[in-house]
Amino acid sequence: MLSLNTILRFILLLLSIIGLNAQEGSREISLQNIITDRKKYDEYIINRSVGLHEITGFKQNDSTVGIILVHGFYPLDWRSKGFEWAEPIKNFSKAGLPMWLYRYDWNQCPSITSEQIKLDIASQIGSNNHLESLVIIGHSFGGLIVTLLSESWESTFPIDAHVIASGLAKSKFDRKYLNCENPKKTKYYISKNVEYKQWRTIKNQDGIFKRFNNDPQVVTFINGETTLLPKIWNGNRVGHNFSILVVSDMILSNLQKTK
Repeated sequence: MLSLNTILRFILLLLSIIGLNAQEGSREISLQNIITDRKKYDEYIINRSVGLHEITGFKQNDSTVGIILVHGFYPLDWRSKGFEWAEPIKNFSKAGLPMWLYRYDWNQCPSITSEQIKLDIASQIGSNNHLESLVIIGHSFGGLIVTLLSESWESTFPIDAHVIASGLAKSKFDRKYLNCENPKKTKYYISKNVEYKQWRTIKNQDGIFKRFNNDPQVVTFINGETTLLPKIWNGNRVGHNFSILVVSDMILSNLQKTK
């Protein structure tokens, strides 16, 4: 006969599985449920199904401009997946603009993912007639996805693309994919309907790139521009993940100026 403690542990496990499945099936990310304390963070932002997830729980003052956030790659043993987006999401909510997180499968070929997000964005535009433009922000591996999207975007719908701390040039540290080629290259041709901006971290203080012989952020863009981020921002070192918060502040400032 099972002990009471064993039964209780089983019930708690079952409830946690049900809760996780419900979260993964949800298409909403509630601002109130996003934890900005790393010690208490529960990976709420990233533990969900593939696709666009609307961020809710804040007042939207303007629905003509939308924001889409594209996360990076997380190794299996990476702790606090998605935590680097917690404060930037809360920052962007101050703009009062509709906002979505795009969750993708990082085990899938990047070129396939970029096509998938393009179709999902086109569908989102079609079902939200109030949208007149989109700001799409990709970090790290997500920046590669956004860059590939920016090359293939054929629609006249305007996109403002921002790529942060993203390795776009090939390196020996690149992941190997089955049945697909590495899409990274030395030159990217950005669509004329995309305003593209790359935000580079300083290689030697970027926790990911400092081990590389060459800076994988250094590539050439046709119809794109590059900004080198500062060493320090508000007293903090601008590293690989903190760069998102820095750029979110800059983008937010520009969005508020244009209102």
